[in-house]
Amino acid sequence: MSLVRWKDEYLTQVEEIDSQHRRLIDLINGIYDLMRVGRDQESIAEALGEVVEYTRFHFGTEEKAMGETAYPGLPGHAAEHERLLDQIRELRRSLQDGRIVVSMNEMYFLKDWLINHIQGPDRGLAAHLMARALPYIEDAAI
Repeated sequence: MSLVRWKDEYLTQVEEIDSQHRRLIDLINGIYDLMRVGRDQESIAEALGEVVEYTRFHFGTEEKAMGETAYPGLPGHAAEHERLLDQIRELRRSLQDGRIVVSMNEMYFLKDWLINHIQGPDRGLAAHLMARALPYIEDAAI
C-alpha cells in the first residue's frame, strides 16, 4: 500500500522534472512502508536522509534550469526550496534526537509538501521551461 500514488495531474510535461518527482514519491512511500512494518526510528531517519539528499538534487536541477532561462520567479522559488529543505532537515534531526517518532502526521506533512510544491510553484516553472524548450530536458511534450 502506498501513501502517495502518482497521478497524471502531477505531470509538469517536463520529463526530467516529472521523473524526479516520481522518485521523490517513491522515497516518501519507502518511509511510509518502513513505518507501517514497524522498523526502528534509525532506519526511518536514514530513509529520510535519502529524501533530503534527493530533494537537494532535485531542487538543484530546477534552480539550474531557472538560472539558465532567466526565470523571473527564481528568487521566490529558490527561497521556497530552502524553506522546504529546512523543514525536512528539521524533521530528520527531531527523529534522530528522539524528540519525535514518525507518525502519520509526519507522513502527511511529507506528502503534502511534495504535492503542493508540484502543483503550485512547479507548474509555473514548467510552463516557463516549456516555452524556452531547454535543450537538456529531453522528450518534453507540450
